[in-house]
Amino acid sequence: MAHTIENILAHADDPGLVYWFVDGKRMGPLRRDYANKLDIQAGASWNKAKARKVEHLAQLNACHAAALAFLAKRDFTRALLLERLCRKWPETIAQVTVDQMRAAGWVDDKTYATRRAAKLTERKIVSAELLQARLCGEGVPDSIAQKSASAAATTLAQLCAEAKRLERAGKSANSIARTFSRAGFDLDTIESAFAKARIPWNTES
Repeated sequence: MAHTIENILAHADDPGLVYWFVDGKRMGPLRRDYANKLDIQAGASWNKAKARKVEHLAQLNACHAAALAFLAKRDFTRALLLERLCRKWPETIAQVTVDQMRAAGWVDDKTYATRRAAKLTERKIVSAELLQARLCGEGVPDSIAQKSASAAATTLAQLCAEAKRLERAGKSANSIARTFSRAGFDLDTIESAFAKARIPWNTES
């Protein structure tokens, strides 16, 4: 059964939003441009089909606002943002929002990977393989993760310098090797770093 929209009122704090009344019940708010597209105006009909469209737009608005709030606090990959939004909204709504954020430049996996890789390697030794796995785990596509990890990971020269520093600090070769292994470096790389640093190491001990 169709009803009639009785009145339209602008939001007190945001004139870009409007409320409307049907059978004395207040509905909204909704963006004024969306309301105009849906023919939400005094005297227009109100039915279930229009109500469903309004509900869909209301969810899009709320999801969009939440996404902006999340992104104002920290960086997200598209995958991470989608996962976060899907906790509250349907995947179709969340995906539209993520696509909007990407188009507006708010979400960029390449930028995320570059910044995140720099953060993860700040004053730390990290292998490219471990760094790539970490980035992929946060939703960065493989190809982007590989490039960012390769650019930011600890080089052999840096690993050699760290081995010398740890040796001067009194660490044994085995202790240094364990530290490097936890940072994702394989045996061949560790041996190369030790050889370059001229640190004796018996791999069988």
